[in-house]
Amino acid sequence: GSSTDIHVAIGTRGFNTTVQPDLDQNGANGMYHTTFPASGCPASWTLQNNGWPAGTGSGNATTNILGRIDIAMSPSNPDVIYAEVGSITTFGLLGVWRTTDGGATWEQRADVNDLTGCFGDWSQNWYDQGLAVDPNNPDNVFMSTVDLFRSTNGGDTFVNLTCGYAGGNDVHVDHHALAFVDASSDTLLVGSDGGVYVTLNADAADPDAVAFTNLNESLSTIEFYSGDITANFATSANPGINAGAQDNGSSVYVWNGAVGPAEWQMTTGGDGMFARIEPVQGLRWYQESQNGGLKVSTTGPFGTYVGAAGAWFGDTLSFILPYEIYKYNCIGICNHMIAGTNRVWETIQGAVPTSSWHANSPNLTKNTLGNRSFIQQLSYAVSDATIAIAGTLDGNVWYGFEMGQGVANSATWVNVTGSNAVLPNRPIMDVATHPFIPTTGYASLGGFDENTPSTPGHVYQVVCNADCSSFNWTNKSGNLPNVPINSIIVNPRIPTQVFAGSDWGLYYTDDITVANPVWVHFTDGLPNVMIWDMAIDRGFTTLAVFTRSRGAYAWPLPGDPVAPFENMHFLPIVVRQ
Repeated sequence: GSSTDIHVAIGTRGFNTTVQPDLDQNGANGMYHTTFPASGCPASWTLQNNGWPAGTGSGNATTNILGRIDIAMSPSNPDVIYAEVGSITTFGLLGVWRTTDGGATWEQRADVNDLTGCFGDWSQNWYDQGLAVDPNNPDNVFMSTVDLFRSTNGGDTFVNLTCGYAGGNDVHVDHHALAFVDASSDTLLVGSDGGVYVTLNADAADPDAVAFTNLNESLSTIEFYSGDITANFATSANPGINAGAQDNGSSVYVWNGAVGPAEWQMTTGGDGMFARIEPVQGLRWYQESQNGGLKVSTTGPFGTYVGAAGAWFGDTLSFILPYEIYKYNCIGICNHMIAGTNRVWETIQGAVPTSSWHANSPNLTKNTLGNRSFIQQLSYAVSDATIAIAGTLDGNVWYGFEMGQGVANSATWVNVTGSNAVLPNRPIMDVATHPFIPTTGYASLGGFDENTPSTPGHVYQVVCNADCSSFNWTNKSGNLPNVPINSIIVNPRIPTQVFAGSDWGLYYTDDITVANPVWVHFTDGLPNVMIWDMAIDRGFTTLAVFTRSRGAYAWPLPGDPVAPFENMHFLPIVVRQ
C-alpha cells in the first residue's frame, strides 16, 4: 500500500437550536489535511488557512464567518480542490475558494456578485450546496445552490443553468447532489428536491444549450411527508390517494376518473404536508402547506382548495402541523378533526367554516425545546371519537377524553408520560391506539438509544384504566434496530399486528402482546428508506406507506397473520412526478 492524502472541511449550518445545540460553531471551521500512512493512523491534522479569511480555524467563534463547506477535487488534477462556503451570518453563499497546490495555499475565486444569469443566490446555503468538477477539465466546476451554476474559468464566474424560479428548463429548485457518469465531461446527474435529472451535454459551450431530462417518472424519488387513501381502497371502482411532499406541493392520484389516465396531479403548491380524505362521501379532500396552512376542497380531489386553518398561528407549532380526521364509525359524513400545535385544536364540522375550530386542550408540552416544543402527532382512538392520544416532540404522551362536544376546552386531558421513568425522554414521532381498546396505546420514538441509555427502545405500549388515572408503559421494541421509528399503526383486522415505519424501511410484528415482539423487515417491493406516514383505509382493505425519498406504496391488508416474507409485495403508486 501507499500513503493517502485526506482533505476535510469542517463547517456548520450556522445556527443552533434547543433540539440541535451541537450545530453551533466553535471557531474551528475551515480546511484540514492529513496523510494516512500505509498502515496505522495519521499522526496529526494540519489547518490549511493560507488564503482564507482572518480567524478561520482559530477556535474563536466570534471571528469565524464560515458556515457550511462543501468540497470537490478535480479527478484529472488532484492538486486542484474547490470549496463552496456558506455564510454563517446571511446563510447565503459566502464564496468559492480554490487551491491548485493540494491545499497549501487557497484563493477566493468568487462571491455572490460573480453569479450571473436569471437570479443570484438565495439565503439557503445551509440547505442547498454541492460541487462537482469536470473529470477531464479542472477549470470546469458545477455548483449547487437553489439553482445549478457552472463555471468554465476555474471558479472565477458562474452562470445559472437552471433558473428554477424564472421559468427555466423545468429542473426543480433546491439542489443538493452532483455526479459525473463514467468519467464523461458531458453526462452529469443532478439531485434536487424534485428528484434526479440528467444532462448529456454538460460541457456545451453555450450555457443556454445545456439540456436536462427528468428521470423521476421511472425512479420514484418524491419526498412524501404524509398521505391518505379513499375508503375501501382495494375494492373501490375509483380509488384515490392524497399526499403532501417536500417542496412539491400536494398531489392526488385517482384511477378511472374523468381526468384521464391515472397519474399524480399537483393540486396545491408550496411544501405539501399532511393530507387527509373524508371517507364517507369522499368529497372533502384536505391538504396543507408549511406552518399550518390547511386547505380543503369540498368538491373532490380536483376542486378548488380554500383555507381551512384554525386560529392557531399564535401558538408554537411545527413546520409540518399534524392533523387527523376521525374516519371509522361516523355515519353520513365524518366531521370530527383534530390538529396539534402545542395544544390540541378540534372541529366537529370538518373545518367548514374555519371558525368551527376551537382549542380543546392546555399546552401539552414540557416547554423544554423552545420553538420546537409542539405536538408531533395525534390521533383519535380508532373505536371511539371521544378519546384522543397525542405525542410531543419533547417526550410527552397525553390521553384526551370527552372529545367532540364542539365547545372550547371541554375535553379532559391526562398526562401518561410518567416522568419518562419508562417511556424514553425522546421525541414522540407518532401515536396510535388498539382498534378495540382505546386506552391501550402505542408510541414510536425518534432519536437513538445512546441519548437515553437507561430507557432504550423505539416502540412502547401504554395500558391505562378507563380514565388513565393509572397506566403502565412497556418497551415493545424487541429486535427492532436502533433507528428512529417515525410512524406506527395497528391492523384493525388483527389487533396484535403492528406496523412500524422507520428510517430504514418498514417493520411489522404479528404479536405485539409478547414481552419481546419479533419484528420482521419488509424486503419485497418496498425500499429501505425513511417512512414518515402510513394510512389504513375505512374498510380496512389496504395499508399505504409514504416514504421520504421513494414515493408511495400500497399493500393489501391481511386478515390473518403474515408468514415472514410471504405475500408481502408492495405495489408502488408511481406513474409520474
